Order: sequence, then C-alpha cells, then structure tokens
Amino acid sequence: MKKTAKRSKKGFTLVELIVVLVILAVLAAMLVPALVGYIDRAKKEKEYQAASTVYAGVQALLTEAYGKSTAVTTNITTSAVEKLTGIKVNAIKFNVKDNSDSAEAVDKYTVEDIAIQFKDGENWYTYTRNDASWGYTETSTISGTFHYSIVAPST
Repeated sequence: MKKTAKRSKKGFTLVELIVVLVILAVLAAMLVPALVGYIDRAKKEKEYQAASTVYAGVQALLTEAYGKSTAVTTNITTSAVEKLTGIKVNAIKFNVKDNSDSAEAVDKYTVEDIAIQFKDGENWYTYTRNDASWGYTETSTISGTFHYSIVAPST
C-alpha cells in the first residue's frame, strides 16, 4: 500500500487574499465619494430647514406684532426669533409685503424676501428666499436691499 501524505489545507493562498483586497478597494473607491457628497447635502438640507423655520418664526412674530398694534414693527429681535424657533442666527433682513389689497390674504403683512445668516464653524452662510425658493451662499455679510434688519447685538 502506498502512503499518501496528508497535506493540511489551512488558510488562504496569497492570490485569494489579493483578489479579496482588490475587490474591497474597488468598493471603497466607489462608496467614499458618494458618502462624502451625502454628508454635505445633509448639512445643507439641515440649514435649509432651519432657514425655513426662522422664516416662519419671523412671519409669526410679524403677525403677532401687527395684532398688538396696527403698524409694521421693527421690534422683532434675534433673541425673540431664537426663543420662538430654537435656532441661533446672527442677522436677519427682510422685506414686508402689504396685503391690504388682497381679499384672500390671511395676514395683513407677510415676509416677502428674507436673508438669514448662520454661522457654521468659522464660516458664515446666508440663506435667501425670493419667490418661495431658497438660495444659498457662503458670505461674510448679507447683501441686497431690505426694508427691515435684525442684527444681534455684538458680544
């Protein structure tokens, strides 16, 4: 009888390991850019949602101020907006539209155009809303012509 040498086949060959590593590298090369873009889009969407909330807060404060007196007021402060919305902003500038001529208008005054400034780390970002769509710019100051301005006191 012939004796056959038993060869134990434990582990993987070098070729098998290299193939697995190449497959993992290809998958990582495809996923990393997609995930980085997703994170940036999620941050921007979060800021858009915050800007929309501040917009609604300014509209609510404007309506409340009109309910207390019959004139447009500029007594809205950043602290009042922060208290109502829970969002800290540096500056808000907006135009008010008089809806007196419109029979279907719910509010006498509505916020027509608005620019809201947030700070994210070291950078300032301004979100503007014109004609019901939001725009986004990285900026140091809010530019444009606005009738009313709310700027937080410097600390």
